Amino acid sequence: MRQEEPDLLAPLARLHGIGCGKFVFVDADKVPAPFQGLLVHNGDMTSRLEAFHGSKIGLEVLQSRKSGESEYSREVILRRDSDRAAVEYGAIEIFLGVFEPEMRERILEGRIPLGGLLNARGVRYHSEPRAFFQLTPGGDLAALMETSESVVLYGRCNVLKHDGGAVMARIVEVLPVHKKSGD
Repeated sequence: MRQEEPDLLAPLARLHGIGCGKFVFVDADKVPAPFQGLLVHNGDMTSRLEAFHGSKIGLEVLQSRKSGESEYSREVILRRDSDRAAVEYGAIEIFLGVFEPEMRERILEGRIPLGGLLNARGVRYHSEPRAFFQLTPGGDLAALMETSESVVLYGRCNVLKHDGGAVMARIVEVLPVHKKSGD
């Protein structure tokens, strides 16, 4: 189910994102390997990236913004712990009101990716990808992802939902051309 483009990219727009480049929406079956296996699923992205890279994944918060008591947005790079290589760029809106106070505190600390926190606390949730895209990165994103502006990256617009149905987060996720740790 594809929604209007501004809504899908809202997490990025709310942060006024970095110079990301040009987005082109694509059907899920047009996402090539290895992006296909990393993006086209309803499961957990953090553990999927950790398994693919053979490394724990750390969080680098580029910028964040809190609106009132319930909404928190941040722009992040997820990095392999093994060599600090970038494995995902993300712009995320987190709806703090659906979390217990202790979990809200851990989220706001910005030390562990949201998926890692949810997994560590045994929170049951699932992903609902809304759209997939290819992206020719702008200079800022290319530099963060340690790639050139001519390479084509892939990503998705995703919603995380608690198993009870509450929306926990909306995310724009972009993956670099992946090399496994040690390659």
